[in-house]
Amino acid sequence: WARNRVQFVGGDPPASTGFNLEISSEGERKNSLVPFQTDPYGCHTDILQQKRKERNPYQRTAPYPLTCPEMKEVLKWCGPALISKSQVPWGAM
Repeated sequence: WARNRVQFVGGDPPASTGFNLEISSEGERKNSLVPFQTDPYGCHTDILQQKRKERNPYQRTAPYPLTCPEMKEVLKWCGPALISKSQVPWGAM
């Protein structure tokens, strides 16, 4: 979706829970924001490849390319460049 069509509403836990927003924000920046800025699909940097492997220890895959063949190219795209609009079903919208 286009950024102007998505809105995220979140809330920070109260300080009484021990949540530290500053430490949490730095961790998110270091471990998520920065790596994805250079590797938006998480396929080319060691840290993001490792995260992907750890999240799928049994190497399972969803059947989406079979059940929705129109999305096959999108689902297997790994960049590093952004996928072109001509390759996505909604590209003509």
